[in-house]
Order: sequence, then C-alpha cells, then structure tokens
Amino acid sequence: MHPVMIIFELALLVIGALFLVRSLTPIKRLILELPEGNLKKRWKILSVLILFFIICYIVFGYNLWLIRETLNSLSIVVSIMLLLGGVFAYLVGQLALQTTNDVKDMAILQHESITDALTGLKNRRYFDQRICEEVALSKRYKLPLTLMLLDVDYFKKINDTYGHTVGDEVLSNLSKLVLEVVRDSDIVARYGGEEIAIITPNTGKAEAELLAERLRGKVEKTTVAMVGATQEIVQVTVSLGICSLSPVITDKEALLEESDQALYLAKKYGRNRVVVSNW
Repeated sequence: MHPVMIIFELALLVIGALFLVRSLTPIKRLILELPEGNLKKRWKILSVLILFFIICYIVFGYNLWLIRETLNSLSIVVSIMLLLGGVFAYLVGQLALQTTNDVKDMAILQHESITDALTGLKNRRYFDQRICEEVALSKRYKLPLTLMLLDVDYFKKINDTYGHTVGDEVLSNLSKLVLEVVRDSDIVARYGGEEIAIITPNTGKAEAELLAERLRGKVEKTTVAMVGATQEIVQVTVSLGICSLSPVITDKEALLEESDQALYLAKKYGRNRVVVSNW
C-alpha cells in the first residue's frame, strides 16, 4: 500500500484515540458529581472500557504499521470506523455531562419555585397545590386529614422592639424547629407573614393535638434569636388552630376557614395555646 495511505490510516487512528482521551474528561467530571450508587459505578466501568479501547487503538495502529505492505482498502474502512467510534464516545461524554448539569439546574429552579427564601419552608403556592391534593386523597380513600395553622404571638412587637432582622431570624429558626418536631409525612409551608401551615395526612384531631402541644411546648422553651449588640435572648410563644375533615368540614375552603377560626380563638383566649375546632 502507498505510504501516504498508511500515514492517512494511522492519522485516523490517532485522531480517534485523541477523541477517546478527550471523552474521559467530561466522564470524570460526571463521576465526581454523581452520588454513590449503581449509576456512578456504570460510568466508572465505561471509563475503564474507554481506557481499554485506547490501548486497542494503539495496538491496532502498531500492527497496521507492521503489516503495511499487505494492507488493502478494508483497513481504511476499519480506521474510519474506529475514528467515528472515538468521536461517538466523546460526544456521549459531553452530552451526558451537559444533560446532568441541565437536570441539576432544573431541579434547583423547581426547588426555588416552591420554597420560601427566608424560612426554607415550602411556599404558599406549594401549600395551595398540596392541600387540594391531600383533601382529594383523603375523601377518596376515607382517610383522616388535619390542618394546623401556627402563628407567632406578638410578632409585631418583636419587629418593633428589635427590628426586622431579628424578626427574620426568629421566623427562620422557628421554621427549623417546626421541621424538627413534625413527621416526615407532614407538609410544612409558610402560609403568610408569621403564619405557618402544617398539613398532617392520615392524622385525626387527637393525634394532631398531641403533635401541636409538643410543638408549642418546645417553642416556648427554645431561644429562637439573640440580639447582636446586647446578646439579649429572644424567646417566643406560638398559638395553633386545628381542624380536621369531617362530615361537616368537607372541602379545602371549610378546612382553612375553621383552622383559622380555631387559631383566632387560641389568640383570643390568651395565646400560647392550642385550640381544636369542634367541627
């Protein structure tokens, strides 16, 4: 075979091998970003296979040079296919990394769209969606469902006395405290201002009242903020209103209205207490 053709075939192999080497970079980055699990193990196996293919390219090129006098057009076809294989591996690596980053960005955007920036709780938009879903599920499968509305007592006084920065700290730390007390199945959202809504699926009034009392007691005993200059301890209490679905309370609107009314009574009767709707 003509020396130029031999050089051409070897060049194809070298370029293909370089593409394989380049494909390892995005795959390595992808492996670093993935959590431990089967998916990460599979990408590691793929990177090992690519290394094996790189060695095969080198061996094939070496043997191609040794038998260069007896080569025919078929070897050119093989070299072109090996080049395309290297390009394919490179594109797969790049595409996988880009897809992973795009999915991550989408997950972050989705999280931000349903999360309250100050408290880290779910936002009102998410709450409105989930309360509709939970009421529908509860009615369909005849399961209990209870809603709790929590309000910080004298929160305006805290803002007026210490400033909004301390008020924000109170809400942020209180939200963390609520998340520590409630169960994983409960849905906690910032309902508005200093109000927090807690949806408790498959939970009746009695069980929800115990949870609310435990939460109220823990808040009462916990320091939720400190004033920077004086290191003055800020403690708060909370009032909670509770209502469950029942033959009388049959939809989202009634559930919210009665929970809000129970919260109003908790404040009217002296605050720092739990009131359960009679309905």
